[in-house]
Amino acid sequence: MRRQALSSLILLLFLAAAPALASHPDSEALTCADRSVSAKAVRTTGDVRAFVQCAYEYVQEMGFEEARRAFHEDERWRSGAYYVFVDEVTPMRDAAQALVYPPDPSREGTPWGPFIDAYGNDYFQELHRILSSFDEGWLYYSIFNPDSGNNDPKASYVKAIDWDGTPAAIGAGIYRRDLPGTCQSEEVNAMELEADPSDERLQEFVRCAAMELESKGYFATITLATDPRWKHGSIYLFGLDTNGYALFSGDPDIGQPGAGASELNDMMDGPFGGRDVVSVGDAFGETLLYYTARNPGNDEMQNKVTFVKRVVANGLPVLIGAGYYPGYVTRPDYGIFPF
Repeated sequence: MRRQALSSLILLLFLAAAPALASHPDSEALTCADRSVSAKAVRTTGDVRAFVQCAYEYVQEMGFEEARRAFHEDERWRSGAYYVFVDEVTPMRDAAQALVYPPDPSREGTPWGPFIDAYGNDYFQELHRILSSFDEGWLYYSIFNPDSGNNDPKASYVKAIDWDGTPAAIGAGIYRRDLPGTCQSEEVNAMELEADPSDERLQEFVRCAAMELESKGYFATITLATDPRWKHGSIYLFGLDTNGYALFSGDPDIGQPGAGASELNDMMDGPFGGRDVVSVGDAFGETLLYYTARNPGNDEMQNKVTFVKRVVANGLPVLIGAGYYPGYVTRPDYGIFPF
């Protein structure tokens, strides 16, 4: 029985890994049928490569004019900062034209001119060099990000294509800040969460803290409990073992690690009415909880929404979480006020 169970587990792991293997940049003969990805579903570099392959095949199937229209108008091909572009490939890099550029169609049909980024990369020179030798590959450069309003690092996958008689590159890219595991401190921090709370912002905040804990282990707990990035006003992080005991907390009322206190009290007269919410968080990996707690920003008991994520630090499972208090916002000049 054990041998049969082990074989089944290995098979499941292999099947789970298959999509990731198919999307690896070095895999052979990827087709859109292997992995179809729409613009709004792009999350990883593997997604980008699959997205470009689908766009390439769409051109071959539908022709240039329909592809141009679709790349501009259809949600499958355009979502926010994710879109398909087509650039002319020529050794006269200053003369390379934009053939398809959805963010600014007025640029199409005219030369881009010199394009040297903040890293010193000559984009069109590198584009010509790669596609002259390899037919497809990755470009890493810095360019304006319409979502952030800044010049951000971007990785684009490009593939050689004959665009209505013009040697060209069809491609798409992903900004570094959008890659899994990327948490910009100026965007993800306790102050921003308190000023504009939501379930989505809360989850991003906790997931970023979880990556800190996973990568640095228990050495991260002091920073997570005290650093202004992770603790501000009513917002703080906490960590529990799977028995519910505090490992760290930004709330001084919780007490020191090992003192027995817990953010998620499961006593019968506590906020959870005897429910073992620690075990729920441990079982599901991520969970949202709703209860009443003291708001350290104004020292009042208020409704609280908390997000808890299970991670492994130094080989041991840890539940890391944080919460916000609905109905209260931080105003820069006045502090915390009710709506």
